[in-house]
Amino acid sequence: MAAINQTSGATRRPGRASRRGAGRAGAAPFVGHTVLVIASAIVLVPLLFVVYLSIKDIPGILGTPLSLPTKVHLENYSQSWSEGDLGQFLLNTLIVAGATVAVILLVSSLAAFVISRYRFRGNQLLYLFFVSGLALPIQIIALPIFILIENLQLLNTLTALVLVFASGGISYSVFILVNYMRSIPFELQEAAVMDGAGPLRIYWHVVLPLVRPALGIVAVFQFLTAWKEFFLPLLLIQDPQNMTVPVGILSFVGEHTTAWQLLLAGLVIVSLPTIVGFLLVARQFRRGLMSGGVKM
Repeated sequence: MAAINQTSGATRRPGRASRRGAGRAGAAPFVGHTVLVIASAIVLVPLLFVVYLSIKDIPGILGTPLSLPTKVHLENYSQSWSEGDLGQFLLNTLIVAGATVAVILLVSSLAAFVISRYRFRGNQLLYLFFVSGLALPIQIIALPIFILIENLQLLNTLTALVLVFASGGISYSVFILVNYMRSIPFELQEAAVMDGAGPLRIYWHVVLPLVRPALGIVAVFQFLTAWKEFFLPLLLIQDPQNMTVPVGILSFVGEHTTAWQLLLAGLVIVSLPTIVGFLLVARQFRRGLMSGGVKM
């Protein structure tokens, strides 16, 4: 009987433990969802509040910002678009961000391919040279950048922004791509060499297709960085025709007064392309982050 009691007690204890484990497992998704809801609210509430204020007039914005508007002023958007020349600013920013991403993807992928796939003296030193750029704040070298761009006679040009943005983003991109490319089995490269493929063919047909998620992460991150950069365009561009969105939208801010209704409407307009673009590539971006976590 004692043996039977001991046996039945032994079978009951794991049951309680398993129920406790199941309870913890059931609570984990609830806690995770709660955290995500709170984080989403922290991000979305200010954005929605800006949209809400953008349809009010000046007295409503400054006097009673939390009250319901007596009249919806949708003309703020058309007036902001026309008076602020937002179309030109958006076009300039799109050109700069697109060209920056193209340059970064080309240069950083080639550099990462050489560093990760070939053994040579100075390989690690070259990698550290690229990565060291991550520790250098752009504000420290702002004056040398300005002098260099001025000597190259590129002030007030979009080319200057592309060169500076690309040079600043290559360090991060090389760091990401090297880690991805190192995870690719060398047997694939050896098989391509046996088939007569040269380095450029291996780079284009073997390596790049396998690191497509990493290229997507780099492209999205660098595009958003170039889109929202304020300091360097303010330093290098004084011509209104070549200003980007973060600098050009300051035209609504005067020395003594600020057209808040136009400024807020303009902020909503210039935010739409990045929001829509990110939603379109969100699945690929998430897939790239997950695959990167497995590989690295």
